[in-house]
Amino acid sequence: MDASGQDRDVLVQQASADLIADFSRCLGPFLRRHDGQLRSRVRVRDTSRLIDQDLESFQELPQLLDPHLPKFLPALAEAYIEHLQDRRRSSLLSTRSQLLEPISHAICRIIYAFCKIRGEKVIVRFLNVETKYLELLLHAIERSERPSDATKETVSAISWSWHERYVVLLWLSQLFFAPFDLSTISSGDVDDANRTMIPGLTWPSQIPGIALRVIPLGIRYLASPGKERDGAKALLVRLAMRKDMQEIGILQALVQWAISTLSPNKGGPVESPYYYIGSIAFLAGVLRAAADTSIMDPYLSSIYYATQAIASQDNPVFKVIYGSALARKTMIKVTRSVITLVLRKPRQTVEDTEMVENTIGCLLESLADNDTPVRFAASKALSVITLKLDPEMASQVVEAVLESLNRNVLVIKSQSGAKGPSRRDLTAVDPLEWHGLMLTLAHLLYRRSPPPENLTDIIHALLMGLAFEKRGTSGGSIGTNVRDAACFGIWAVARRYTTAELVRVPTKAVPIAYAHASPTSILQVIAAELVVAGSLDPAGNIRRGSSAALQELVGRHPDTIEQGIALVQVVDYHSVALRSRAIHEVALQATQLSPQYGHALLEALLGWRGMADTDAAARRVAAAAFGTLTAENAQLPLSESSLRFTELVDLLLERIRSLQVRQVEERHGLLLSLAAIVNFLPILLRGTKGEPASQFVDSLPIPKLVDGLVEILNDCRTTSYRKPELIAEAASVLVISFHPVLLLYIASRMPTAAEGFQAGNIVIVERQTEALLNSLRIIDGSEHDRPSKLDAMVDAMEHTVNSWLEINESEVMEVAAHAALVSLLYSRSTERARIIRSWADKIRFATKSRNRHGNGYFHALTEAYHIVSTSLDNSIGPKDITKALADRWASDDDVETRVAILQCLADQAILRERVSDFLPMILDGLNDYTTNARGDVGSHARLEAIRATRTLWEVLKKGGEPHHTIHEITPVLLPRILRLAAEKLDRVRAEAQPALALLLLPSHAEIFTTSSFSSKGYFACLFGLCRPDRFLESIAESWKLSETDCTSSLLAGLSTAADTGNEDLVIASRAAVAEFCEQSTDHISQICMALINNLKLHQGQDRVIVPTLELLAYLFQIGIMQRFKGLNLRQLCLLTQKAGYKSGNVRKIEACIKVYGGVGSMTEEEDTANAEMTSELGLMRQEGIAEARKRLGALLMHPWPRVRTLVVDELWGSTLLSEKTDVSGNRVAKLMSVDWGKADKAQIKNMVGELGLV
Repeated sequence: MDASGQDRDVLVQQASADLIADFSRCLGPFLRRHDGQLRSRVRVRDTSRLIDQDLESFQELPQLLDPHLPKFLPALAEAYIEHLQDRRRSSLLSTRSQLLEPISHAICRIIYAFCKIRGEKVIVRFLNVETKYLELLLHAIERSERPSDATKETVSAISWSWHERYVVLLWLSQLFFAPFDLSTISSGDVDDANRTMIPGLTWPSQIPGIALRVIPLGIRYLASPGKERDGAKALLVRLAMRKDMQEIGILQALVQWAISTLSPNKGGPVESPYYYIGSIAFLAGVLRAAADTSIMDPYLSSIYYATQAIASQDNPVFKVIYGSALARKTMIKVTRSVITLVLRKPRQTVEDTEMVENTIGCLLESLADNDTPVRFAASKALSVITLKLDPEMASQVVEAVLESLNRNVLVIKSQSGAKGPSRRDLTAVDPLEWHGLMLTLAHLLYRRSPPPENLTDIIHALLMGLAFEKRGTSGGSIGTNVRDAACFGIWAVARRYTTAELVRVPTKAVPIAYAHASPTSILQVIAAELVVAGSLDPAGNIRRGSSAALQELVGRHPDTIEQGIALVQVVDYHSVALRSRAIHEVALQATQLSPQYGHALLEALLGWRGMADTDAAARRVAAAAFGTLTAENAQLPLSESSLRFTELVDLLLERIRSLQVRQVEERHGLLLSLAAIVNFLPILLRGTKGEPASQFVDSLPIPKLVDGLVEILNDCRTTSYRKPELIAEAASVLVISFHPVLLLYIASRMPTAAEGFQAGNIVIVERQTEALLNSLRIIDGSEHDRPSKLDAMVDAMEHTVNSWLEINESEVMEVAAHAALVSLLYSRSTERARIIRSWADKIRFATKSRNRHGNGYFHALTEAYHIVSTSLDNSIGPKDITKALADRWASDDDVETRVAILQCLADQAILRERVSDFLPMILDGLNDYTTNARGDVGSHARLEAIRATRTLWEVLKKGGEPHHTIHEITPVLLPRILRLAAEKLDRVRAEAQPALALLLLPSHAEIFTTSSFSSKGYFACLFGLCRPDRFLESIAESWKLSETDCTSSLLAGLSTAADTGNEDLVIASRAAVAEFCEQSTDHISQICMALINNLKLHQGQDRVIVPTLELLAYLFQIGIMQRFKGLNLRQLCLLTQKAGYKSGNVRKIEACIKVYGGVGSMTEEEDTANAEMTSELGLMRQEGIAEARKRLGALLMHPWPRVRTLVVDELWGSTLLSEKTDVSGNRVAKLMSVDWGKADKAQIKNMVGELGLV
């Protein structure tokens, strides 16, 4: 439901200082060497790291870069200029490597990243504007277009990327701000013969040379499909609008050229759409630059009719142009500028009036365009033009917009009579058109175009837009943009209109205000609607937009909104970022400020923003919030609370009955909402404001609730729904919540203490044993005079619950099991044994997949233990449940079944009280490494077994008198959990870490749990857990494990992390082993003996053997094994040989080769010189060294070329060929003289003898 666990902009704000510091620290070395010289080439990955990791993070909050732009951009610009000035470097540069790029490319990529994040208009101001660089940049870009004189080696260095062309064109446009004539800085006038011929462009006379070079360049890139077009447009507009260029006719020539390109000849060549888009963009830029002047007046008509012809004439070229959303958007900009200049004239002609009227009509049509950029442009253009119109005509435009908003809106009269408020049905409206109209209205309001007299209809339209929602054919929302525009419009109303003008708007004239309880003004209605949108809207930008609009409303109009300041603090911009937090916390806090906000939120929760949301998780959160808000609103005298509770029950039951079968999502949400408000019934029973609860009981609609539950259960039993898992989940939650209702229905009189009743989710889900037993006594005590309707309800409940237990969805299994417990609880005492026995018989033995039962039955049996353990019926007992589970475990080795069995034991009393019955299952689960086509599916069983173990150890953590068996089995479980806490799978280590922490002393547990489960410190802590000094006193006193056994178990898991884990995990785990060994020689002995012990224990288990061999090879590589003088090398070689004997596993053979290489590289002189070593051990070590070399020689004759190559690589990297006998290097030469992949057996055998590997 929430995109992330924390707001992205908050994370960026917190990390911004580190990101800026990293970029600042890396930029200098990135550009220059240590001696200050500019680099010629840089690594592509370094450039990408600066952009992706440091700069791209500021997309959400670009303003955080502003204080640092004056430092970064001049440094980049200076480096780029320096690169261009060094002609020798730029001409000789070669980039044959794909991993390197020229420094100029890298600099422009970084500058473009700044432009993308902060905007080119901001960034270009920090580039160097000294006129002396104009010729340098212009020559550089011209040279990049003429690579014909370059060699093949340097052509890739001379040709520019689009980033570089875009930045240089943008830079050139800034340099043309030079305050003196271009003729004074041009290198000389060019003859007419040298002028570039451009179709449609008539060159004026007396043109400066620099202009003659820039114009063809700009026109060329104006037709580019990339970002170069924006740079070329800025360059040409800047050049054309210079005063000296206007005087010599450059502006006129370029405008005439652009107009001519929009009137192509029928027989002429057809250019790409981007050619025409570039011309239109140039006209839009020139018109914008000429705003509020008369410079473009002579060309207005020509430009207007040329652009209108594209939309109206039947021309294949025009159809291509008009088919582009970018072209239509740019045409709207051109038309807007033309009309604003026309309206600037003191006197308009008839032609001008027709142009204005036609433009307004076209813009109103464009508001329904399929492309969002076009609608944005049309709405803004319409608002700008309306602002220039006379009041009467502007009022007509506003009325046209409001009239369009009322088109296709159906008014549905209230079912409660003529006095009730009518409802607007928006199903027939076009959401795209509404977006455009709402945007236009917002822009008009921002410019205060509508008069205050129109505010009534405008506010009504904005409030409808704020609650607008429509689903597409795929079920996705297509109304978010309408609500976003409505937020902008409400913000503009609050900002541009005075309090007096808004207060005069009658609330009775706004139909949406009818739903609010006696609002004091329209401002209060707007505030309540903004609170609803800010708390419940599915889109984060709408929630934040509503928060901003509410802040503007309260700030601009003080003392008009109830609890205004506190409301703004509650509906805060950051508080509403996460939807779950907004629904749970913000909505509740707003309700606490005033009941009218609570009523509005409750009403909205029953709509598309709550119960009818397409997201199931959102509906669950909304239902919980509905119950919370109901309880908050019920802080009233008991009589009023009872009335309100009854009204809500009637409302929800009526809505459930009115639903169609296809409305599964709505039914799911409403059932959860009904369960949520029923859960708060015990709170009402306890009474408020000193009134006794007994007065409240008689006024409760208990019979109506029971009838409603029976009706819902029968409907679930007889109706097939599209998503049965949703209905099963919601109905199960409803059954659980009805526990106190059914108790009240059964009891002939109120119990002595009404406060003793607790909500169903507390008694059933949280397993309050005492409350459950009290309920059981009440039910059994009234068995002789129980209502007949209850038996019918229990019968319906039993059948429906059994069908729910067949569903294996994770959201359904547990709640269905809890519902089964409720069904069992309210069954007659004589029926309970039959029901439990039927569940046990169903799961006792495995069945075929077609007839497979649901895993919910496992959960139902463990839940039934609460009743069976206290039952006086001898026909069924706890042993029957445990035996059924044990029989199924023994007869079914399917991983999914075992996962389900272990899952149902977690956090259950049956596991804590009957440990010995389930210990074999837990041990099997902890050792389950089943793999199939899906991968390590046994990890799911290991996870559930860890959770079951955690359930047992939580008893030890809580203190008191735990079951004595738990103490006895802890030494059996601990080594296995240690192994799992160090294995390669992250999710397994993450589960084992808190389980181990339960057994540790508080001081050690805090250190252990704060370490990341993939860090070196975490693995170092695990080595400390092989001794009893860090465990709880009760564990330490009964410690029976040897340190070697614990270390062996730990390394059986850690070796997998050190071998086949991810890269960071391999580094951290190996570093932890090395650091532990460096602490003392005893630790080296502990690690080495444990690894050898694992080679003995796990022979035939490649899962452990291969990682263990790899870890041994690593310890040889870093010199740890050589320091353990008590190591029996002959035993190690024999175990290694046994592991790799006749193996087809190449990874295992490779690991064996590495171990042989480590053993064989040890020198016999070192062993002989060690006085502490016994002669027997020394002899075995020498035999081990000889055996290792012999095995390497044997493997050189292996039939697989890859194995032979691995042996050669090991020999080359070891010290075997660097002994005193090979001073001349003959062995190295012989090793290199043979192609070991192709050599025959005789040649290899001869070479093995010469290498001394026999």
